Amino acid sequence: MQVKTFTAPTMEKALALVKKELGPEAIILSTRKVPSDSGESWTEVSAAREQRISAPETGPGNDFPAAEMIRDVQEIKSFLSLLISSRDHLTQLRANRPLAELYHSLLVHGLDEKQVFILLSKALSELDGEPAERPAIFNAFCKQLVGKINCARPFRVVSSSGGPAVYSFLGPTGVGKTTTLAKLAAYLKIKRRFELGIVSLDTYRIGAVEQLKTYAEILEIPFSVAQNKSDLRNALHDLSHCDAIMVDTTGKNYLNQEHVRHLHSLFENVPRFSHFLVLSATAKDEDLRQTIVHFRGIDINSLIFTKLDETVHHGCIVNQLVRFNYPVSYLGTGQRVPEDIEAATQKRLLAFLLPAGNGAV
Repeated sequence: MQVKTFTAPTMEKALALVKKELGPEAIILSTRKVPSDSGESWTEVSAAREQRISAPETGPGNDFPAAEMIRDVQEIKSFLSLLISSRDHLTQLRANRPLAELYHSLLVHGLDEKQVFILLSKALSELDGEPAERPAIFNAFCKQLVGKINCARPFRVVSSSGGPAVYSFLGPTGVGKTTTLAKLAAYLKIKRRFELGIVSLDTYRIGAVEQLKTYAEILEIPFSVAQNKSDLRNALHDLSHCDAIMVDTTGKNYLNQEHVRHLHSLFENVPRFSHFLVLSATAKDEDLRQTIVHFRGIDINSLIFTKLDETVHHGCIVNQLVRFNYPVSYLGTGQRVPEDIEAATQKRLLAFLLPAGNGAV
């Protein structure tokens, strides 16, 4: 981690120097007033930025355990450097009761400790030396966290010009891809009046085709089964009159890179595909991280998190949105079709970590 100190007549000018020298992602470590040569009071800002080790790019056709090791080591080193160079903020964490309570509450709710520390450090810097009261700390933290989270609306505009939009549902076994597809198909068919088609690639799981076929019959949506890339192309051609086509995929252990490569080969050179990566909120944080890393060779458009009703700690969801540059589009909240799904919002995600009664204004 690169740490530098900047001095300027005002806080605004000091922050401008930080941004120019270290970039907009710089972390403010401390601020204080210092005398200048002329005797006037100037602002001194200590800031830092992470120095990333370049690693080979990952893709569906390559395994790079060394690259993963480099990233893990770099993350540990940067966090240790951050802790060492942020003594002022550590002191505030110990001395300020509302700040300490918020810090520990976020950890209890499953938010990654490094991200908590970085976001709270930036939040304190935004306060610019003001007393760190509960509402101010909370609002400053929310501002930092919201800036890291993106929400997508994939069905806001769907045009049939040039052929139907095609949406695939990817993800590990047991996360609820088929149920999620059925919920969104019902929404698009009933609420949006879309002309839909459904294709199942899941010939691996017992009963998967029958389950999806039943949903399609209830919604009066044409349904096809594809066992390989040729079948998929033929099915997409047969459904080319539709506004949108939804494709269910086989759930497997996608920590196995070979499974990801096979999945990628099915979609390669097939136009107008958008990919949803469906993940379970009940999964371990590290398992979610590794799954997303393994899927980075596929052009994921947004994440969908399911089974929110089956866990009381949702920090692992927010962790992935802060770590990776993927938006989230939908949240699955139960098994009922089509009721138990909702569009993801920043406010909803904040509520997972900071429930009502935190004392914010």
